[in-house]
Amino acid sequence: MKKLLLSILLVSSFQLFAIEDIERVLIEKAETPEQKQVVREYLLKIANEHEALAKRYKKMSNATKGGKAVYQSNRKEEMEELATKFEEDAKLYRAEANKLK
Repeated sequence: MKKLLLSILLVSSFQLFAIEDIERVLIEKAETPEQKQVVREYLLKIANEHEALAKRYKKMSNATKGGKAVYQSNRKEEMEELATKFEEDAKLYRAEANKLK
């Protein structure tokens, strides 16, 4: 339980959700086809990582660890919310990557 909460806090302490400012600068400054390709590959890599995390959180939401029903329900909701956020971010990263073609 403590490890799970610690990992969630770590994830939330970093601004993982949505495209960060530095990534926006990379997108805007990419002018040559080579630069655009590198930024596109980077964005696709991030999108793949976010999709993998979303799948992991969905699996975690379905896993039961015992305990009170209220705890199980709250944990499931938290994991599903995180999975949804990561899925949305992955779509955002893919959309930005596709704009760089």
